[in-house]
Amino acid sequence: MNIKNFEKWGMNPMSYSRLASFRNYPTQFIINKIYKYDIPPSPAMRTGHFVEELLYQKLQGETPAMDKALLDFEEQMQDYHDQDQVQKYLKLIPKFYDNCEGLFKKMGNYPIHSYQEELHTSILGVNFLGFSDFVFDLGDELLVYDLKTKGRMAVNHSDKLQQWIYKKALEEKYQKKVSCHLYIVTPSKHHFEEIVFDDSHEIEINNLLKGLDKVLHFCNSKEDFALLYQPNKDDFIWNSPEMIKARGEIWGI
Repeated sequence: MNIKNFEKWGMNPMSYSRLASFRNYPTQFIINKIYKYDIPPSPAMRTGHFVEELLYQKLQGETPAMDKALLDFEEQMQDYHDQDQVQKYLKLIPKFYDNCEGLFKKMGNYPIHSYQEELHTSILGVNFLGFSDFVFDLGDELLVYDLKTKGRMAVNHSDKLQQWIYKKALEEKYQKKVSCHLYIVTPSKHHFEEIVFDDSHEIEINNLLKGLDKVLHFCNSKEDFALLYQPNKDDFIWNSPEMIKARGEIWGI
């Protein structure tokens, strides 16, 4: 591992989102992280942030500002190319929020240690930066609940890998036991998933990081990356004019 490879491409510190993008959608990684196109988030991506903020307000003992949240969401999405999607998620945000009641009932009496806490750790000598969701302090233990808003109930392995990094950072910072959970919310239901970690999670993250290190080392120009990974035009990531434009400018297709 060579930290200079990450510095060369402006990836010091690293984040799990970059690592996951490199593994799952390398052409999207090239567009966003190598060529640095500014691709606006989709309504689905922004929805999670708004639902989290509303839930945090309630956990703080405040009255969630739903009307303001919906107005802010609509304003932020006013230039999005598919306004039907914007209207769809404007209607779904209250439904997602209503199904967050389970976390409030389960953890509402416990003190919130932090929300969106900035976390730092190092993996194989590479610095990582991340932000946790909801962390509750039980005295001798911290409980982490990572809220995921989804169209259907599904537990993604990638979400667990992200939490392994946050668990590592929290344990190093506070010298306490840390237990991690996914809190998955759809428009009609919710699900708690406790994450049980084993050695394979660390091995997988290390292997992903080593693979990225090799690619960063051998690529000396943005064009080198584009030659390594060709876009699959059937992939769902080409769902916006901005992404299609970037694909044409980088790969000519």
